Amino acid sequence: MSAVGAATDALPCLGRVPPPADLAEVARRIGAASEMVEAARIAAKRPDNILGLLLRALTPQEIAVLEAAGCRADRWSDVQVAEDFDCFRMRRVTLRGRCAIGRCAGDVEVMPGIRLPSGLADCTLVDCQVGNGCLIENVRFAAKLVVEREAVLLDIGAITCSGKATFGLAQERSLGCETGGREVPFWCGLTVDDAALVARTRADKAGLEAVRAAHAAYIASLTSPVAWVRRAARVVHTERVHDAWIGAGAVIDHALEVEDVAVLSTADEPARIAGGAAVTQAVLQPGAHATGGSIVRRSVLCEHAAVEEHGCVESSVIGPNTAVAKGEVTASLVGPFVGFHHQSLLIAAFWPEGKGNIAYGAMVGSNHTGRAPDQEIWPGEGTFWGLGCAVRLPADFSESPYSVVQMGCSTLPQKVRFPFSLISVPVEALADERVPRAYNEIVPAWGLWANAYGIVRAELKFAARDRSRRHSIEYKVLRPGIMRLVKQARDRLNNVIGAKQVWLEDDIDGLGRNFLRDESRRKAIQVYDRALVRYALRILLGEREGRLTIAGSAEIAHELADELLPATTFDERMRRLLEIERANAQLVEESKQRDDERGARIIPGYADAHVAAAADKVVRSAWDRVRRTEERVAKVLG
Repeated sequence: MSAVGAATDALPCLGRVPPPADLAEVARRIGAASEMVEAARIAAKRPDNILGLLLRALTPQEIAVLEAAGCRADRWSDVQVAEDFDCFRMRRVTLRGRCAIGRCAGDVEVMPGIRLPSGLADCTLVDCQVGNGCLIENVRFAAKLVVEREAVLLDIGAITCSGKATFGLAQERSLGCETGGREVPFWCGLTVDDAALVARTRADKAGLEAVRAAHAAYIASLTSPVAWVRRAARVVHTERVHDAWIGAGAVIDHALEVEDVAVLSTADEPARIAGGAAVTQAVLQPGAHATGGSIVRRSVLCEHAAVEEHGCVESSVIGPNTAVAKGEVTASLVGPFVGFHHQSLLIAAFWPEGKGNIAYGAMVGSNHTGRAPDQEIWPGEGTFWGLGCAVRLPADFSESPYSVVQMGCSTLPQKVRFPFSLISVPVEALADERVPRAYNEIVPAWGLWANAYGIVRAELKFAARDRSRRHSIEYKVLRPGIMRLVKQARDRLNNVIGAKQVWLEDDIDGLGRNFLRDESRRKAIQVYDRALVRYALRILLGEREGRLTIAGSAEIAHELADELLPATTFDERMRRLLEIERANAQLVEESKQRDDERGARIIPGYADAHVAAAADKVVRSAWDRVRRTEERVAKVLG
């Protein structure tokens, strides 16, 4: 067993990490429980036997057998082997400098279901140490490398170390602004919440200095004289690997280039670089992968993130469960569950909440003003960027979660503060001369009534697809932070002066460079009110059941209920909750029914190929929630 701690990993799974309270807490997290630091310490302490094997010199008989098998060494006296070393398992191996070779016995898995005898053949090793049960074959050049037990190296051009490897961690990148100003240092356990706090909190100079100092100490302690291939990792059919930490169980297969990289794989969450991918100055957390000709530079892929199908990620942090395919992400912090499956663009985005979608041809980050590319965009949680939309910077949608920017829409630099909105190209011209032709139309609260199906589907999707183990991800859409934004938006829509058919930013703060029709304003107030009532009554029901988990939520719920349902009893409020739950489930079903009816009108045999609304799992989930609420209410009122 490796003395570096084969039972742990460079990024151990210690449970979900809550968001940090401040930058001082971020500084304390940097380097905590880092196996890289322990590995560097052992490499410095006993450089000739890092793996802690029981070593001895070769006997004259073993040297004769090795030379007969085509093996060569500058000085055989510089080569040490394990006590039960089998010299017949080495063929045509050139050893230079000080090398250590473990026991070669048994078979090793080279790919699922295929095992080959361990041993060394047709390779050149310079100052390398090889653990027990490894297979190293057709490696033209390996230098300053530690290979742990049961690892496989096949058909490699060069796998080397500079002697001062930092594995992609000795860097900081500006997230949300290409030209700098929101720098975040990289470390193994970096979470999206950590990165968001560091990038956002720029006024806390003392906190930022503490983070920088902690990171500098971290880098000094993990700088390694050797590169690592950890237990049961596989590096095959790859031309060049340099200054790489290849974690336990990792797979590097047909990679174009791997340089200055930490692949923080674990045995049960293997990370992968394959299919012509090029990864440089990057960190891949457990379960992450780069495949299909993708390019990853100066970035962190958080656990179970992916870059595939010629996607390109540069100077960014990609959150867990997010996949970037075909398109480009630059200088961005992208949170979890972002769907990015087409040729699209995301530049200078600060999007830690994620959970949105970027459709084909979307250009989220049209920030070339003819001056410096120093503008940025803050998308809101769950934002859907439609087909071919063009979003000009600067832009702030962070207070408009779960909004939709419609297909082909071109937005101006702006700040929008209305959750669940639709921003679209006007379907008809306005007679109001105050509205510039470049303005789009905004429909606040649209997602709560026209896309209720999508909200329920999102919650189910997040819960079912979350493979992360270290990030804290909230699946619920209607939760305190978002409902607070809903209330503020509702209040702004209510507090208008005068009567107008069309409202602008000068009339209602948060509309951005869009216009709002008065009929849309009135409907949004009604929909926001219903959402607030539903949220408040669900909390009051939980309070009566004795299972509140969010501090302060009951006080907010009582305030909302007293405002929106004054002079009503608890029984009356619960009956109102049931009405709203049924109405919401009906909205979810009607959303799906509209799609079914339209599809059947247009596509022959549509109904035979699609699940009907009544049988749809999202619709069933909405009605199941109604039934559960009915049971709960009956119990507390019984």
